[in-house]
Amino acid sequence: MNRGCLSPASRIRIAADVHRHSTSDDDSGCVLEEYSWVPSGIKPDMVHMYFACLPEDKIPYVNSVGEKWRTRQLQYQLPPQDSDPRYCGKLSAEEETELTHFEAERKKDCLGRGVIKQLPYDSKRRHCHQSVKTEHIIVENEFSNSDMTH
Repeated sequence: MNRGCLSPASRIRIAADVHRHSTSDDDSGCVLEEYSWVPSGIKPDMVHMYFACLPEDKIPYVNSVGEKWRTRQLQYQLPPQDSDPRYCGKLSAEEETELTHFEAERKKDCLGRGVIKQLPYDSKRRHCHQSVKTEHIIVENEFSNSDMTH
């Protein structure tokens, strides 16, 4: 899509949402309250642009199909029994210690977060060779800036 993944329908919906939320007397005026989760480290104006790049049923609006999908994805990717002894049944003290050590090492070495950015320049992805237009939203690997997804 052009213009940073925003379709005309998305731009209209976002404009309507901003207007609705910014003029309401019964909320704080924060347009981000409609989401159950937003990516950390990005400016509020980029949140709508980021979610506009996702299919509608994957956007985590509060009490939505997208919120339930995100919860299921997190449980699949990070099952609670991989990090918390309470979900493991009966573990010995030694096994609990091993699990705690495993979880600490995994968090330190393996669990990263993507870094969401808006490109200020035209670029080419190294692997797919597709152009990434100015102002597109990308997700970069937090460990190096050499790989990105758009």
